[in-house]
Amino acid sequence: MESKCSHFWIGLGVGSILGAIVYRCCKTSKAQQLKNKVAHALHVATDQVEDFADTARDKVLETGTKVADKVADKTFDVAEKADEMKNKVHNFADNVKK
Repeated sequence: MESKCSHFWIGLGVGSILGAIVYRCCKTSKAQQLKNKVAHALHVATDQVEDFADTARDKVLETGTKVADKVADKTFDVAEKADEMKNKVHNFADNVKK
């Protein structure tokens, strides 16, 4: 148990030292320039993703309306054929009754 406790304190000390060094390095002008470049790149990427999402949404809506129109046309054709079949059956039944 004593070994694990000492490993913890050594890790905590090394981590604190490395954290202080990284914090100190992040305050330099080159680090600030890098941070600004990364922020700008993320902003540009976000704009591009938003444009892509808008374009994709428009295409999906357009495709959806085209599919709905085709389904409606086919359904109308089937309904017409069903109506014709119904009329034929009624005419046949009327002829048989006579």
